[in-house]
Amino acid sequence: MYSRYIPSRFLLPLAQRRSASSSSASSYYHQQLRRRHFGDMFHCFFCRTRLREHGAQLARLCARQFEFVAAQRVRRSLQIFQLYSKIWDEVALREFARSWRRRLARKARDFLVGAVGVSVYNWDQQRIHDKELYSQEIDGIHELRDCTTVCPNCHLRLIVDAARPDVQYCQCPNSKYALNKAQEEGIDWLPFLERQDMLVWRKEEQGLYAYKVYGSFNDVTAEDLLQVQIDIDYRKEWDTTAQKLEIIDTEPLTKNVQGSQTEVVYWEMVWPRFFANRDYVYQRRWLYDKKKDVIIIVNKGVDHPNAPDRQDTYRVKTYWSCMVIKPYKSISEPGIEFGLTYFEDPGVSIPSAVTSWVAMSGLPDYLCRMREAGKNYKSYKASLKTENIKTKSIQVNDDRDSNKSLLSVNNDIKQIAVPENSDSDTNTKDQTQEDSIQQPTKTTSEDNTSEGNNKTEEEEESSDTDSQDDNEPGFLDYFFRAKLFA
Repeated sequence: MYSRYIPSRFLLPLAQRRSASSSSASSYYHQQLRRRHFGDMFHCFFCRTRLREHGAQLARLCARQFEFVAAQRVRRSLQIFQLYSKIWDEVALREFARSWRRRLARKARDFLVGAVGVSVYNWDQQRIHDKELYSQEIDGIHELRDCTTVCPNCHLRLIVDAARPDVQYCQCPNSKYALNKAQEEGIDWLPFLERQDMLVWRKEEQGLYAYKVYGSFNDVTAEDLLQVQIDIDYRKEWDTTAQKLEIIDTEPLTKNVQGSQTEVVYWEMVWPRFFANRDYVYQRRWLYDKKKDVIIIVNKGVDHPNAPDRQDTYRVKTYWSCMVIKPYKSISEPGIEFGLTYFEDPGVSIPSAVTSWVAMSGLPDYLCRMREAGKNYKSYKASLKTENIKTKSIQVNDDRDSNKSLLSVNNDIKQIAVPENSDSDTNTKDQTQEDSIQQPTKTTSEDNTSEGNNKTEEEEESSDTDSQDDNEPGFLDYFFRAKLFA
C-alpha cells in the first residue's frame, strides 16, 4: 500500500535484505574481535613497560640502600678508630702502666717464685739415675764379640771389613764374614769395621745408626783416659772439632764428692763448610766404682736455661752415650779395655753410603786421637806445673823489686824529714842511718838466697823439660801413628 509512494529502486528483495543484514552483523562481530585483541595486545605491552620501569626503580632503591648501609658502616668504623685512638693516647698509656705496676707489686712474690722456677735447672727430674750406670758393658761386649766375630768351629776371628796383619783369622772352608754370620743369626748389633786394637758394631735406630766400640789399649792408664774425657781445657787441646766447650752447671750434691761428679756441659762442634756447626747441651755423670774397679761415664742431652738455642748453630736434641773403662790391673797402671756406645741425630738427611763412609773415616780417627791424648796427658800436666812455677817466680821477683823501691823511697823520706841542729835529732839521724844500712843488707842477703833458689828451680825445670822433650813424640810421629791407627 505504501509501495506506490516509495521509489522502486529503494525496494530491494527480501533475500537481498536478509543477506545484507547478515553480512553487516558478521563484519561488526569481527570488528569487535579485532578491537578486543588489539586492546589485549596493548594492555600486555603496557604491563611489560610498567614492569620494566618498576624493576629499574627497585634496583635503584636497592643500590641506594646498600650505599646507605655501607656509609653507615664506614662512619662507625671511623668513630671506633677515633675512640680507640683517644683511649690509647699518652695519658691512657701512663694510667695503664700504673695499674699494671700496682698489680705486679701486689703479686710480686708469685712472680718471683715463678721466675726462679723457670731459670733454675731441675736436678731432681733431669738427674742421671744409678740405673742408667750400666757397669756390665764390658761383659756384654765380650759376649757380642764371641757371637759375631768368632768362628764356632775353630774359635778364630772372622773378617769384619778387611783382614788385619796382626790377627789370625778363620781358615775353615765354609767360613763367612762376620757381618753375614750376624745377619743369619738375627743379631741387632752388626759388625761394622775393625782397626788396630778396636772393633766397631752398629745398629739401626730411628732411621740412623747407633755405634758400639770396643778398644784395648796397653799404653794408656784408666785415670788418664778418664781425664781425657772430663778435662775440658785438655779436650780443647787435642780435639780440633771442639769450637767451644764449657761447664755451665754442676750438681750441688756432687761438688765435694770424690770419685763422682755430675755436670751440665755446653759443646759446640765444628762441621764442614756449607753446614752449620752443631752444639750440644748434655748432662755428664762419671763414677769410679771401687768394688768393680770400673769407671763409668754417661752423657745425656738435656735443656738448660743457661744455654738457649742459637741462630748460627743447630742444636742436637737427641744424644746419649755410655762409656765404661776397665783397667787390667789398677787405674794408675797402663793397660785398659773400654766400651763406648753412643747415638745422636745430627739433623741432616744424608744417604746411608755417605754416613758409612764418614763413620769409617771419622770414628777411627777420633779414637786414635783420644788414645794419643791419653798417652800425653801426664806430660801435659807437667807442662802446666812448670808454667805455674814460672809465673809464680816472676810474680815473686816483681814483688821483691817493688819492696826494694818502697824501702829506698821510705829511707829518702826519713833523711829529708830529720833536722840537723838538735842533739836529739842527731841521735835519731844516727839511728835512721843505722836502720837504713841494716835494711839493705837484709834485703841483699834475701835476694842472694832467692836468686840461688831461683837458679836451682830453673835448673830443675830445664832438666824436666829436656827429659819431657826426649820422651814426647814429635808432630810427624803423631801424624804417622794416627794414619797407622786409622
